[in-house]
Amino acid sequence: MKAKKIILISWLLLITGCSSYVPKTHEDLMRTKNDIKLEDNFTRDKQNNFQSEKWWLNYNDSNLNELVKIILKSNTDLKIAKLNIKAATATIDAASHSALKIGIYGGGEILGTSETYTESGILSDLLQEDKNTYTASGGIRGNYNFDFYDKYENLTKQQSYLAKSSKFYSKLTELNISANVAKLYGYYIYLQEEKINLDEKLSVLVSIEDKIRSNIEIGGGTKDDLLIIQNKILNLKRYINLNEFEKVSTSETIYSLASYKNKSKIEKILKNAKYSDLMNQEFLIPGKISSDVIINRPDVQYYLMIINSQKAKLKSLKADFYPQVSIAGDIGYRGIGIDNSFRDFSSLVWSFGPKVYLPIFNLSGIKANYKIADIKVNKFIANYNKTINDSIQDINTKLSGAKISKINFMNLDTIEKNEEQIYKNSNLKFENGFISEYQNLKDHYIYLNSSLNKTQQSYKLYSDQIDLINSLGGVYKNEKQIIKEKI
Repeated sequence: MKAKKIILISWLLLITGCSSYVPKTHEDLMRTKNDIKLEDNFTRDKQNNFQSEKWWLNYNDSNLNELVKIILKSNTDLKIAKLNIKAATATIDAASHSALKIGIYGGGEILGTSETYTESGILSDLLQEDKNTYTASGGIRGNYNFDFYDKYENLTKQQSYLAKSSKFYSKLTELNISANVAKLYGYYIYLQEEKINLDEKLSVLVSIEDKIRSNIEIGGGTKDDLLIIQNKILNLKRYINLNEFEKVSTSETIYSLASYKNKSKIEKILKNAKYSDLMNQEFLIPGKISSDVIINRPDVQYYLMIINSQKAKLKSLKADFYPQVSIAGDIGYRGIGIDNSFRDFSSLVWSFGPKVYLPIFNLSGIKANYKIADIKVNKFIANYNKTINDSIQDINTKLSGAKISKINFMNLDTIEKNEEQIYKNSNLKFENGFISEYQNLKDHYIYLNSSLNKTQQSYKLYSDQIDLINSLGGVYKNEKQIIKEKI
């Protein structure tokens, strides 16, 4: 009984002594939802009309849905991200079983002595005539470390958090790719609408050129007027050529995102894009953003998982300051003699017993690793806080940009409607003989310019909204979508 007490007291004193060598740690503060709600454009209220998963489905465009589906399935970056998830998940099981090690061993060796004769036991007869003896051994050896200080439990947690961080990184990759696809698809639609407008403008300019020529022939115009209109035609043709190049460039970018797979399907989707009503849909630009949106952004969650992983690693490293207790054993056979050492394993050998490892002479290395792990925790916290700060700045910028784009679109929409009415009035005047065909053509050209400006601003608004979606990590549904879901 006294011996047990002495062992227990010695063990407690040993643990207490080891704990004094553990360096103190410091953990910096992390930004919270309460900090974010103090910003102008943010609120603590939860907004249930926010959707982060498959946000593009809200726009009810079958071509866009199919295009995103194809690209997400074949994109190389996303495949790499998903493979990283599998690799990280596989390490969880490895970490959870790292306390137990079992393996097969085998080997051979030469035992030698400087004496020609020895009375040291079982080898005496063999060594009487030969100074060297050949032995071979093989068997199974196992070792189990008791997890008294949760070292292996925290190693498992570390890998589990890393696996979760890989999932959020994959989600971030998917978000960026889907937003990029949506912008490219919208840009291709815009280019097709722009081409129609440019062709119509070219037709009007050619008609104006004919009228100027006719006027010159009857002495009612100057050659400078003809040169001016010809320059306008040449510049317009330059824009038409640029439009064609942009369509090819946009198509190639989309093909590359799909790793140049399913090209024929993508070509068909782009061909049907001219029938899309995507640009004319009503988009919801929120006045206030829930602070939950930032906290749940994939990049913010990614760093949060990295922090938790590093904290778990720090806890596992703390266990290295304390005595490590394990139990080990092996069972196998040993053969003696060069003739039969690798053939006849007739001698059964086994061992079993506990082991205690005291990190007395390795404390400097353990301290260094522990301090480095503690520094990395605060490094990741700094990255986390920076990501939140950057997110606030990014969302504020994108939100303001989308709001201004919407105002500009509404103004240009009004201007376009006014110019359309002016052109209609011009048609009536021309039909009744109040104005010339030349003036009517000029009014038509002005209206086409206004229409193109509105189309350009329509894409700008759409593009800014996609940027806002990418910044938020999802989309806010409009009232019609919410009502439709409730029905």
